[in-house]
Amino acid sequence: MADMSKVEETINKVIGDIQEQQGLRKVELENSLEIVADLGFKSLDIAQLIASLEVELGTDPFSTGVPLADVVNMGDLYNLYQAHA
Repeated sequence: MADMSKVEETINKVIGDIQEQQGLRKVELENSLEIVADLGFKSLDIAQLIASLEVELGTDPFSTGVPLADVVNMGDLYNLYQAHA
């Protein structure tokens, strides 16, 4: 992702921070990577991700009725926050 947006950079930073805190294996983030299956995030990690992104980006798209189940992979996450940026 050579032309990465500020939103994507922020998401990647927050995910990297959580991976480090939880001792999770860091992987190259790509649109197709699944947040649970590929990144190893558990429910608490996802809650921390959403809370951190709300602070960093100033928005919580899930408060507008977007189902969490609709966000499976990194592409879904990038698109959701881009749309609410």
